[in-house]
Amino acid sequence: MRVWLSTAMLLCLLSTAWAGDDWHYTLRPGDSLWKVCQQFAQTPQTCWGKLARHNDLDDPHVLHPGDTLLVPTSWLKEKPIPATVDAITGEVMLYPASGGEPRRLSNGDVVGFGDALETAANSSARLRFADQSEVYIKPTSLLVVTRYRRFLNHQNERTELRLQRGNIRNRVSPRQSDEASFEVYTPGAVAAVRGTEYYLGVDGAETTRNEVIEGRVDVGARGTERQIEGGYATLAHVDEAPIEPVALLPAPAMEVTASHTGVVAAWHTQSEARSYLLELYSQPAGRLLNQDYLSSGHWQKELPVGDYRLLVRAVDENGLRGDESWHVFSMPAPPIEPEPVPEEEDAHWDVWVFMGAAALLLAL
Repeated sequence: MRVWLSTAMLLCLLSTAWAGDDWHYTLRPGDSLWKVCQQFAQTPQTCWGKLARHNDLDDPHVLHPGDTLLVPTSWLKEKPIPATVDAITGEVMLYPASGGEPRRLSNGDVVGFGDALETAANSSARLRFADQSEVYIKPTSLLVVTRYRRFLNHQNERTELRLQRGNIRNRVSPRQSDEASFEVYTPGAVAAVRGTEYYLGVDGAETTRNEVIEGRVDVGARGTERQIEGGYATLAHVDEAPIEPVALLPAPAMEVTASHTGVVAAWHTQSEARSYLLELYSQPAGRLLNQDYLSSGHWQKELPVGDYRLLVRAVDENGLRGDESWHVFSMPAPPIEPEPVPEEEDAHWDVWVFMGAAALLLAL
């Protein structure tokens, strides 16, 4: 697999993302170093002084709501749960924030703060966090994991990602706080959510596209913020504000027929659809096996025996992909051919031979 990232670009991305092994705590009204240490530290008696020095605070009393404290994770009562990758298809590279050698990822590998993930063509992976939120990274994408939630009992923790190019599908677990705690930055916009399912994409022209399946996403760019509810989408060109929300094209009504000879999917075409995005996943692993754009409402393929999940979405003239049409199916094994039955004539001949031999023996 060739490395797409130039050294200069890689250093730029990782230098802005690297946050070290610290927990980022945003102060709330009434918070102090003592309260933070009492609530979260293993040894609160000695924590506050070391915490002040760790954050270069000359006066620990001068703190304000909204300020960020960096707390080493080794000091905390609750142990952090790292993000991991699974459902890998093809070649997925990790560029460490620490500056080490890039390496190819395998299922179960850990992703740290500031690491960059890059998928090759026909390659993908799923990124999982402690709170069960997940990000599905589609082919030819570059995602920087700036920071993420690592604790289940600490409500004041944020996840920040940077999608430099490509496409992702996010499923964000709901949070009790009203504060948007899951943010994805792109070259032209930022998408902030609390709990939802949505897609985000950045094309070669650095146009950001956001399609919301469920929940709400706040998309901001150039001082303008759009609230995108489930069933709607927006896009933002570089240096331009996001457009007003537009309705997603409806999910295609799909019929799927599977037999040992192959699978056939058909759906009615839509007048406003420019094309149709089709994705095939293996079940139950959830690996993306195939992704294609079609101009018609027909698809067929020969597949091995197994369980699958098929997704079809209509794509409009702006490249915004519509609502999801999912179908689960299984590929059966070919029928077992019956054992060959001897021909009846041969059976009669065998009887006559036996009787003739018996008569000859009696005659002797």
